[in-house]
Amino acid sequence: MTRRVWRVVGLALGGAAVLAGAFGLGARWSSDHGPGVALPPDDAPPGQVVQAYLDAVNADDERVLRAVTTPAMLDGVREAWLDRGFVGLGPRSGFGDPTIVKVLSGDDVAEITGRPADLVTDVVVTFVAVGGDGTIGPGEVTWGIELQRDTPTSRWLVYDQGEG
Repeated sequence: MTRRVWRVVGLALGGAAVLAGAFGLGARWSSDHGPGVALPPDDAPPGQVVQAYLDAVNADDERVLRAVTTPAMLDGVREAWLDRGFVGLGPRSGFGDPTIVKVLSGDDVAEITGRPADLVTDVVVTFVAVGGDGTIGPGEVTWGIELQRDTPTSRWLVYDQGEG
């Protein structure tokens, strides 16, 4: 191919990428997507970490989600809440009007998990499912968001969540 042909191809591909971005045709979730949810400090208590997690899911903020979840949880969040293709939650699914109800003591969670009390906890939240396929809700949902950390001074990370 001549230089002119390559240049035309390059311009066409570049223009297509710009149009795809402008019309939201690219990937829905990327590292620079979202309005910039506040990243909690490394020593943030569980409730603050969970609030950042809920806000990040609602804002599709990958930067914060990477910081406050385990890798396995991040993969699950992508599939269930953000990519929207694997469990049929539909567009704009999320946590509507999320409220932190209470943070359980590590002792309560340690009995269930068998892990040391200072390394696990559970934050109980309520929310109204936004969007969705009916598998969550309807109405107000009570949800447990489980957190863990490696040492008593390391960052809390969301590792699981569920209804009940």
